Amino acid sequence: MTWLKNRIHDRFLNRMPVKEADVVQLAPGQMDFRTMEIWGRDAFALKIESNAHASFTARPHAGWIGLLIPLSWTGEFRTNGYRHAPNQACYLDGTHDFTVACQESVRLLIGVRQSLMNAVLAKISGTVDMDFLSGSRIFDNCAECTVEMEEMISALQKGAKIDADTFEGMNLSKDQERSVVEKIAHFLMEKLDNPTPAWLGQIEDYHITTTIRDAIKTRPLSEHVQLDDLYNIAGVGKNRLHQSFINVYGAPPVRYLNMRRLWRARQFLLNPKNADCKIGDVASEFGYLSSGRFAKNYQAVFEELPKETTKRAKSMARHD
Repeated sequence: MTWLKNRIHDRFLNRMPVKEADVVQLAPGQMDFRTMEIWGRDAFALKIESNAHASFTARPHAGWIGLLIPLSWTGEFRTNGYRHAPNQACYLDGTHDFTVACQESVRLLIGVRQSLMNAVLAKISGTVDMDFLSGSRIFDNCAECTVEMEEMISALQKGAKIDADTFEGMNLSKDQERSVVEKIAHFLMEKLDNPTPAWLGQIEDYHITTTIRDAIKTRPLSEHVQLDDLYNIAGVGKNRLHQSFINVYGAPPVRYLNMRRLWRARQFLLNPKNADCKIGDVASEFGYLSSGRFAKNYQAVFEELPKETTKRAKSMARHD
């Protein structure tokens, strides 16, 4: 299947059934982000590759569930604070945000509208237990499932329709979509036949970081949040706050917030509409008193100066 090179927050995230999504690059390097995309009306299958160390947080629309399968990664791969081991899969029940922190990773994400999954489960089993799909979980021994899912995506590629005018991946027919959901349903029934406790990673870490993220979301990016503010917002001490951010986002709080500010600045500069903005004004907008300091920090992370980013954004706009 053809890989699609995405600009974060562009085509890819706009098509996902999420209310909001947040991406933060956490370490120096170029954030290459590619996907293989198969879209249906009530289901989708994605193969996602990214090379930089980053965290990805999404708040799904109500009524969607997901199956996340890490294929390969460097360092650690965390979902909501849970540290994955090889051959594990993560079932997401769609009632909470999910946060993935990883580097040099390839992963599968398959999403299904729960109403369709309920209908398929009723057809397969004859009944539907309303609690069957509640509670996110981690499944072990998923090597065989991983192979089957990759084979499914390859097979879909051969039969899926491509809109040559608005190419955004493969488009599933109704029968193909049903086949995808049935495969996921059989997998879930097999795994959930031996009940496991509901899981949401490290639940306390999740609540601490989510509380802070929601509290600072409405603040201007030019405002520097002090650590004492974070302690008061979360109601925890320094060590607990530090470890929660490490577990969920893969970076301590101050570094995460600083990288978040730089990443937002990068997205701003990558927008061709902003290509003529003065770098000094951009630096001020994102909380830097000195444009020189902003440029130095920016280059240290993204391996190019801000003015080089705007130049590249103009060039990409001319070729789109």
